[in-house]
Amino acid sequence: MTAEPAIRYYPDTDTMAIEIRPWPGGRAGNREAVGGEDAGEDLVIHFGPDGEPWLWEIEHASAHPEHIAAALEEIRRHSVAAA
Repeated sequence: MTAEPAIRYYPDTDTMAIEIRPWPGGRAGNREAVGGEDAGEDLVIHFGPDGEPWLWEIEHASAHPEHIAAALEEIRRHSVAAA
C-alpha cells in the first residue's frame, strides 16, 4: 500500500503545502534538497529527485482557491494514472 499525498496548512503564515504525490526518494527522513520554481502568483512547485513535481507550496492560500483546486486536480490525475 502506498502512502497518500499529504496536505498541510500553516495558519500563522497562511501557507498550504500540498503533496501531489508521495515523496519518490524513499524514506520521508531521507529527502534530498531539490529546488522549486515559481509557477504563478504565490505558487511554488517543488520537485522530487526524479525531476517530477512533488509538492505545491501556496502562499496566502486563503486568497488562492484556484491554486488549491488545481493542486487537488493534479492529485486526482496522478491517482487515476497510477491505477
